[in-house]
Amino acid sequence: MADVPAKHDRITWQEWVGVGAGIAAVVVSFLPWFRLAEPTAAELRAQGSATWIPVWQGNFLAWFPTVLLLAVSVLLLWQRFGKPVQMLSALWLTLAMLALVMILLRWVTLPTTIASGFGLYLGILMAVGSGAAAFLAFREQQAR
Repeated sequence: MADVPAKHDRITWQEWVGVGAGIAAVVVSFLPWFRLAEPTAAELRAQGSATWIPVWQGNFLAWFPTVLLLAVSVLLLWQRFGKPVQMLSALWLTLAMLALVMILLRWVTLPTTIASGFGLYLGILMAVGSGAAAFLAFREQQAR
């Protein structure tokens, strides 16, 4: 029974931040993450075409971090309402940092004709917030 984690009676504030970051990441994913650079964007606007795309129309590095942050939210809620998850704070920290690295990697590798939209910056903020809360939860768990 030593391997079975204790079930929380309440969700901690760090876990609420993680749940909120995952849900907010899904909402933010429908905002403009990528937009065309100006010479091409002006031509497309004149034609009435969209000049930006949400994260779901991007490649794997674009949408998978959102799925990771949502998975963290599900795991944190599962801890409270379902079966306890072993090493949850370490898993949470790993997934949040992986999401952040993937978002940053996608941002750095954008072609010159594509610029970042404000959704990308909000996505980075969600990943950093989840990672910071995970780090605090991990440190708190290690102190026990």
